[in-house]
Amino acid sequence: MAIQFHHWPSKVANILVYVTLLSGNLYSTFGRHEDDGTDSPYDSKHRSYITPAPFTFYIWTLMHLLLGGMVIFQWFTDKVDQAVGWHFVFASIFNAIWLALWTSGHTILALFALFLATGAVSFIYYRLKEQDSAETILDVIFLHLPFSLYHAWIFVLLIINLFAVLSPAHEGGPSTFHTVLSIAGLGFVASTVIGYIEYKQGDVAGALVLAWYMFGVFAEQKDVPAIHWTALGLGIAVAAYTLKPFVLRLFGRSSGETAPLLG
Repeated sequence: MAIQFHHWPSKVANILVYVTLLSGNLYSTFGRHEDDGTDSPYDSKHRSYITPAPFTFYIWTLMHLLLGGMVIFQWFTDKVDQAVGWHFVFASIFNAIWLALWTSGHTILALFALFLATGAVSFIYYRLKEQDSAETILDVIFLHLPFSLYHAWIFVLLIINLFAVLSPAHEGGPSTFHTVLSIAGLGFVASTVIGYIEYKQGDVAGALVLAWYMFGVFAEQKDVPAIHWTALGLGIAVAAYTLKPFVLRLFGRSSGETAPLLG
C-alpha cells in the first residue's frame, strides 16, 4: 500500500491529539497524585457505589494500541478520513478536558465535557455502522474495533461520572435508596448490551466492554453485597448475551443484524 497524503491536515491533527490523549492517560496512571492534590480516574477519590476496580480502567491500554494503529493506518487508506474526519480530534480534545476537570475535582463540569466527547465518539461509531463495511482485517482491527471499544467505554465513563455527582460513596455505606439507585444504574448499563448485539451487524466488542465493567464493579464493591452480587450476575448475563450472534450462526440463522461482528 502506498502512502496517501490526501486530507493530511486532519491526519496530522489525529496524530497530535492521539499523543495528547495517550500522555494524559499515562500521567493519570503513573502520576504522583497524592503530592499535587489531583485525582486519577484509575484510583479515584470521586467514588460512587458503581465505581469499578482500578484494573478495569486498563482497557485504555488496548484502546491506545488500536488507536495508535489507526493513526498509522490512516496514511494508507481514505476510509479513516471518510468515517472519522475531524471528529476524533474533537473527541480527544473533549476527553482531555474531561480528564483535566476530573483530576482537579470539578466533577460536574467534567460531566458536561464527557457528554461532548461521547457525542463526537458516537458520531464516528454510527457513521461506521451506517456507511462503512469492514472489508479487510485491517479495517476491522484499526478502524471498527477501536471505536467499538471507545464508544462502549466512554458510555461507561459517563455513567461513572454521573453517579460520582449524584450518588457519591460515604464512609457509612449506602442507604437503601442509594443501593437501589446503584443497582438500577447497573441494570441500565447492562441493558444497553441489547443495542450493541441487535443493532445493525452486531457489536460483540462493545458488549464485552460492558461485561468487563460489570466484573470490575463486582471486584470493587465487596462491602455492599447487594451491588457486589448484582454486578456479577449482570456481568455473566451480558457476557452470555454476546454469544447470541455465534449461536445464530451455528444454527444457520445469520441475518443482516448478526452478520459481521464489528461492522
